[in-house]
Amino acid sequence: MTMKSEQIAVGLTAVRILETATTNKWVYFNDDSSHPVYLGGADVTTSNGLKVAKNTLFEIYVPAQEELYAVSGNADQTVSILYQED
Repeated sequence: MTMKSEQIAVGLTAVRILETATTNKWVYFNDDSSHPVYLGGADVTTSNGLKVAKNTLFEIYVPAQEELYAVSGNADQTVSILYQED
């Protein structure tokens, strides 16, 4: 297994930031953007997602066979993730 890091552009439409894996994952997530982003499933919106304030770093658990999505109320926001790849 190796560590993988990515920077992902998040905007007004939900974007997948972590694909389905066969194992559980701890993901380090950083909102590098100037506005909040929201985390959740494929149906995440700014109304139902977990709000992550700008410049926030935290760890989130993603169970096996699940995906993680993000959306923002603003276009072109950058988030960074770090996780152990299968």
